[in-house]
Amino acid sequence: MNLIHYYRQQFLELISQFEPNWEEDRHYRFGFRWNTYAKSSFKEFFQMTQFPSEPLYLVYAIELPEKYKNTNISEVVKNASSSYELSLYLFSDKILLSSCVSIESLQQTTLGYVNQARGEMIDLVFSAIQMRVT
Repeated sequence: MNLIHYYRQQFLELISQFEPNWEEDRHYRFGFRWNTYAKSSFKEFFQMTQFPSEPLYLVYAIELPEKYKNTNISEVVKNASSSYELSLYLFSDKILLSSCVSIESLQQTTLGYVNQARGEMIDLVFSAIQMRVT
């Protein structure tokens, strides 16, 4: 069993006990990916990706609705302090906020990472101030 399959199995065991609402995306081609809507009002993603001669990366992301473009979320994310690499991607109809960690820097289980990243991101989202459009 290689590293990515070990962590996939760990995640599957943990979500079966604690968060069974995750659904695996069988069409994802760069490792493994799961989606869920049930935990919050945001769509959540978790993926394990590994490319040749690179370490395994874990990525947790939430999809925010377009209305968050009218907040200071980009400034909040830019100034955030995190042990993970945070990114913000703007699309025409949504924002994707992601957290990434190399398996070499992982300090907890895969689900532990998801929960910590989720908590950090939700704090950032609720720190964003709604701006008035004039």
